[in-house]
Amino acid sequence: MRYRLDPAAEAQAVRGNLIGALYTGGIAWLVSSYMSGRIPAVTVVVRIPRDFELFPWLAGGTGVISALFTVALAASVVRWQIALSQRRQARDPVKALLLPPTAQHGAALRQSRPGRTTVGNVALLAVPWVVFPLVIVALGTQLTPERMGPRAEEAIWVAGLAGGVGLAVLVVVAVDVTRRQLLAWQVRRLSQDPAFAALMPPATATPAQYRAPVIPELRITYYDPPPSITFGLPKVTAERSVFGRPPLDIAYFRLFENELRVRDFVKGAFRRCGHVHLLRSAASVSYSELARARRTGTLKNLFITSDRRMLRALGARSTEPLPSGFRTIRGTGGKGVRVWDRKGSYPMSAYLCHGSYWKRAVDTLLELADLVVIDLSGFQKENVGTGYELQRVIDRYPVHRVVVLADTGSDTRYLATHIRHAWARMAPGSPNSGDGARTLLVSRIAIGGPAATHHLLAYALQRLR
Repeated sequence: MRYRLDPAAEAQAVRGNLIGALYTGGIAWLVSSYMSGRIPAVTVVVRIPRDFELFPWLAGGTGVISALFTVALAASVVRWQIALSQRRQARDPVKALLLPPTAQHGAALRQSRPGRTTVGNVALLAVPWVVFPLVIVALGTQLTPERMGPRAEEAIWVAGLAGGVGLAVLVVVAVDVTRRQLLAWQVRRLSQDPAFAALMPPATATPAQYRAPVIPELRITYYDPPPSITFGLPKVTAERSVFGRPPLDIAYFRLFENELRVRDFVKGAFRRCGHVHLLRSAASVSYSELARARRTGTLKNLFITSDRRMLRALGARSTEPLPSGFRTIRGTGGKGVRVWDRKGSYPMSAYLCHGSYWKRAVDTLLELADLVVIDLSGFQKENVGTGYELQRVIDRYPVHRVVVLADTGSDTRYLATHIRHAWARMAPGSPNSGDGARTLLVSRIAIGGPAATHHLLAYALQRLR
């Protein structure tokens, strides 16, 4: 199955369908028995005749409904048994890896699919402006001149114009979404072209074949910060962040296609805590950027393909804090993110890496990072790239300096299973190996709740002391 079932919810569905089948079936039986004379006649003020004309409809309707409830009951019993089987599998660490997440786990990811939200919202707003005027036009064409009022013809023309404008808006939005999808496809194709790769990924960017000799216990701490805005914060300076500490270098990893969560991250407090570094997705490349590279013959320079170019990009980044005000953050997804920095912020650096180099870039970011943030909202075992980044973080970075993000609809049991699986495959020489226990912070933040990230960072910074 695509999603993991909840035994309690499926058991409730079984009870509901069973009660519905018995109730409607009982009514059908009583009505049929009364019609056939198998039960005594009923007198309520007046004697109810057995051949009452509505009885056949009542008996037939409730019988059909009872049959439908019975079919639904059989299906819900099957789903309940599957849910119980999945609960038993979840207790086995090996079998749990094969289970899917719950249905709410990928809510943010589904809302982030290219064009779905945009087209859906525009269509919802534009349909009345398209359908209703066109209906008026269609009705108006059936009127004869004698039946038309003095201003009816003018109203029909206005309705037709409104319908045409609404239809044009839908077409423009659909074309724009299609263009962005084709652009992202072109960039992804180029990022996999070996002709643009100056350096293949070195051996350090491949998963380890051996395991650490001593893998400690992993304890996962869940922290749900309050979604409240904090006032009275100091302004960002070159020496101090809004938390009163020197600015940090923050490495941010996430699912490229989960743009909804990326926007929340950009609007949160992370950019006011330090310099954020992340890998760019293909969808973040604009059409003008790609066209300019093709026109000037610098298409090879579009991607980072070597350590030399990566270090050059790191050295060229701005480290000066940005003043307070409105700005648009680009390079994180298909569209720029409009933000308002009341206390200023630090520049955000995004690196577009070739497919043959991005694994090595992950290592480079981990080497300079003071704090690692990995957003696993919507993560599934099919997300190989994010799974590699999770494994690399465990192999090369101390987990007490790691923050795992999830949304409130995420299946934390599913995420914990895959985190522990990666923990069990820890590479030799990992800073997390050894005796004792290690603690990993997992924070659940609601979609559209970037205000909560200030409390999260305040809590996470206490762990760095």
